[in-house]
Amino acid sequence: MEKDSRERIAIKRYQIIAPVLAEPARAQNEYFRKQAELDHEFPYYGRRKITVSTMKSWLRAFRKRGFNALKPKERSDGGRPRRMDDQLLKVIEIKCKAYPNFTAQKLYEELRDQHLLGDPPVHYTTLLRIVKAQRWLSVSHRTDLRKAFETENVNDLWIGDFMHGPQVRYMNRSIKAILCVILDDHSRMVVGHAFNASETISALTPVLKEAFLSYGVPKRLYVDNGASFSSDLLAKCCALAGISLIHSKPYDSPSRGKVERFFRTVRERFLTGLQEGVHPDELNQAFWAWVQDDYHHKLHTGIDDRPIDRYQASLSRIDLRRLSKSELDEIFLVRHERFVNNDATISFKGSLYEVPSAYIRQKIELRHPVDDPQELYLYDNDIRVGRIKLLDKKKNARTFRPKEITTHLSFHQGRVRS
Repeated sequence: MEKDSRERIAIKRYQIIAPVLAEPARAQNEYFRKQAELDHEFPYYGRRKITVSTMKSWLRAFRKRGFNALKPKERSDGGRPRRMDDQLLKVIEIKCKAYPNFTAQKLYEELRDQHLLGDPPVHYTTLLRIVKAQRWLSVSHRTDLRKAFETENVNDLWIGDFMHGPQVRYMNRSIKAILCVILDDHSRMVVGHAFNASETISALTPVLKEAFLSYGVPKRLYVDNGASFSSDLLAKCCALAGISLIHSKPYDSPSRGKVERFFRTVRERFLTGLQEGVHPDELNQAFWAWVQDDYHHKLHTGIDDRPIDRYQASLSRIDLRRLSKSELDEIFLVRHERFVNNDATISFKGSLYEVPSAYIRQKIELRHPVDDPQELYLYDNDIRVGRIKLLDKKKNARTFRPKEITTHLSFHQGRVRS
């Protein structure tokens, strides 16, 4: 299996376990049981179901050895799962039809006591997966229930989202400014914010990186299913930082009601006093001043306290988990792969770069900050080799002397001396 496929599989596995990284065992079990009922689309493997025990093993491996432990290992294809024969499936279907009010556990015990599950008997989770896939025991229940919640301390949960803002003047034209906000659930503090011209991953990651540097690393990050929040880069960054990345249900904005309420406050109390046609830099400076001097010091009816006071009170009870700037720089790098040409160059975003000649005709890994694609670094087996520079043909010509020319000059110099 290729290195790229193994990494994409690891990212997919992380995305499955991410929502419960910081949750207690009971919540993990409930979540894994629900995920086991679904079909998951995996790189390389395609669509398949995942058992609860498999997801638990991924979680244990991630906690023990980090992101690399989620990458699949080379192995022989032994131990294929035993398939049920048609006769056993028919028995299960008839039992479900005869006893539609049975729970899956009750059905399993009934079949086990009557020795109808084969020898050795089929495992309970296998029976549960088949019964639910065939909908032989359907139980109706509400799926739109929602309860008010609040985390116990700061950095237990951050909520991220984008808001379309006002028109601004940039490069002699009018563009829409889009606000990226990261909100702490417990204190309602704005831990990260910036107006940009888009809601892409390149607009999100600098905000997250600055928030991690200033306020520490959260346990969970709760976001919607937009392209930037669903990107492999964000998943990889959260995995490397040990953050549980949680996505809301599609088209379920009420589940992110706290950040949506904050956006309403922004529109009512900040944008109404803003002059038209401001520069993006002026807009960001004005918003920073409003957040620090107004919003953080106003009584918040949702928590019956000022965000700054609640934040400080929580800090006295806990220790924030922090990462150094160098660690964050390494986490927030975009990764690419290229093949090295015979002249020890690679092409990247329309420009030629020089690499060490030892990598000629090899596939190499490049990494760069998300906000600066020209700052390219060469990596070899996750070890940084160094920064690579743009090709300078004129400089190379001053230092390069072909072997034929060197031999010719030496020959003529020898004749002159003789």
